[in-house]
Amino acid sequence: MDNLLTKKKEKKDKDERQHRSEKKVSMPSFGKSAGSKSKDRTSNKQGPQTAPKPARFESTIESAPLVMYGSPSQSSGALLSTQIKLVVQDPSGQVTLTRWKRTLRAIETSKRPVHRDCKACTERVEILSEAEIISKPKTYSASDDNTVPFQHLFNGRLPASTVTQLGSVMYELVLEATTSEGQEITYQKELILHRAIPEGQLKSSIRIFPPTNLTGRVQLPPVVHPIGQFPVTMTLSGVVEKKPSASTRWRLRKLMWRVEEHSKVTSSPCSKHASKVPDGKAVQHTDTRVIGSDEIKSGWKTDFDTIGGEINIEFDASVATKPTHKPVCDMESASGISVTHNLVLELIVAEEFCANKNPSVITPTGAARVLRMQFGLNVTERVGMGISWDEEMPPVYEDVPDSPPGYGLPRRRSHDSAEAGAEILDYEGPELEYTDLERLPSTDPSMPPVYRERAEPTVPAIAEDGPSILTRRIGGFSLDDISAEHPAYRRRSSAEAESTDNAAEDIDYAEGSAN
Repeated sequence: MDNLLTKKKEKKDKDERQHRSEKKVSMPSFGKSAGSKSKDRTSNKQGPQTAPKPARFESTIESAPLVMYGSPSQSSGALLSTQIKLVVQDPSGQVTLTRWKRTLRAIETSKRPVHRDCKACTERVEILSEAEIISKPKTYSASDDNTVPFQHLFNGRLPASTVTQLGSVMYELVLEATTSEGQEITYQKELILHRAIPEGQLKSSIRIFPPTNLTGRVQLPPVVHPIGQFPVTMTLSGVVEKKPSASTRWRLRKLMWRVEEHSKVTSSPCSKHASKVPDGKAVQHTDTRVIGSDEIKSGWKTDFDTIGGEINIEFDASVATKPTHKPVCDMESASGISVTHNLVLELIVAEEFCANKNPSVITPTGAARVLRMQFGLNVTERVGMGISWDEEMPPVYEDVPDSPPGYGLPRRRSHDSAEAGAEILDYEGPELEYTDLERLPSTDPSMPPVYRERAEPTVPAIAEDGPSILTRRIGGFSLDDISAEHPAYRRRSSAEAESTDNAAEDIDYAEGSAN
C-alpha cells in the first residue's frame, strides 16, 4: 500500500515540474541575440549625447589664498588676481563670440526658506562685480593666447565663506559667452573667502556663585582655531568657610566642558510668498549643536590652608573632538546668517564638614552643587604669516616720493621734477684745502684702518751760540720737547717762593667741634 502512495506522489511532482518548465519558454527573437538586448538597455539609460562645445573657459588664480586679516571693522579685505583663458575646441580652430560677460557674485542660501520650491525665497544673490569683456563680435583662434586678466578687491566687511546647518554663504566667478551660432558657453568657479584674526593677550573672566563665597577665574586665549587645542586655566577660590568651632569646605569632584555652536538664519519671503508670513516679516531659525566635550575627574590642585582656599586646574580643550564634527568659524552677514561659539564649564562640588579640634576627620554633609560657567569663543582661521595684500604689494604712484634729478641730462622744465636735470661742470675755483692724513700700522687686518695727521717736515735751525741743530720728531715729539724740563719740576725763583709761603699762611687748619 505504501508503494502505491509513493508512486502517485512522484508522478504528481513530475507533472508540476513539466508545467513550470513550459511557462519558462520565451518567445523567439527575430534576428536579435541576447547580447544585443543588453546593449539596447544600456543605450536607453545613457540618453541622447550632447554635441561638444566649440570652446571652454579656464581660470588660473595667481594671488595668494583669499584671507581677510582682522575684524570686519579693521580688515583691509582680500585681493583676487586671476587669468581667464578661452580655449578653442572647434575643429576649424576658430570661434566667434558675440557676447562675453564676467560676473563675480555672492550667494546666500537659506536651508529653511519660507517656501521650499521658490528659488527667490531660498537664494539671495548680490553682484559684487560684472563687466562685458567684448562689446562687438570677435573671432578667437586656437593658436592665440586668449587670456584676459581680472582683479578684484573683496571688502573687509564681507562675511567669510560658510556652510552651516541652516544656511550658507559662497562666492562664485561666472563666465557667460554666446557664439555666432547661438551656442551658450558657461563657466562657474567657487571662490573660498576666509577670515583670520591675529592673536592677542589672554582674556580673563570672573564668575561669582551666590549664596556661596565661591568665585571662579578663567583665562582663555582671545581666538581659537577649528583644528587644534587651546589651553584653559581656572582658579576656584572661596572653597573654605571657617567658623569658631568648625569649618566648611567644598571639594571638586568632577569637571565637564563642552563647546556649543549656535547658528542663526533669517528667512525673508519673496514678493509672491509674503502673505505666508505675518505682516510680511522675516522668520528667524536657530540651531545649537555640541561639537566638542570631555570630562575631567582628576589632575587639579587643592589648597585648603590658604585664606579662603583655592582649587587650581589647567587643561586643554578643542573646538571639535570628533572628525565628523566639522566646525564653522564665527561670522555674521547683513542678511541674518550668523555663527557663534560658547565654552560651557560645569563643576560638581561636594560640601564637607571639618572640626577645628580634629582637622583630620572629614565628614561629608551630602550637599552638592553644580557650578556652570559660560564664555564666548572667537573661532577663526589661523593667521599664518599674517601679511595682508596692502602690506606685501609694492607702493602705488601716490606713495612714491619725488625722484632725484637726472644727472647728466640738460635741464628741461623746472616745473616737472621727474624730467628736470642738471649739467656736470668742471671746478675752476681756488685749490681746496684738506688735511693730509697718514695711515697707522695695525696688527689686526680685520679692523678698519686708522689715520692721523701727517707731521710737517722740519728745517734745520741755526742757533745763535753754536752750530746748527737738526731737530727730529720721534713719535710725534721733537728732541726739544723731550729734553725740556717739566713745569712741575722747574726751579723756582726767590720771589715766587715768598709769594707761595704768604699764600699758605692764609689757610686756617683749626680743629672742629663735635656737639
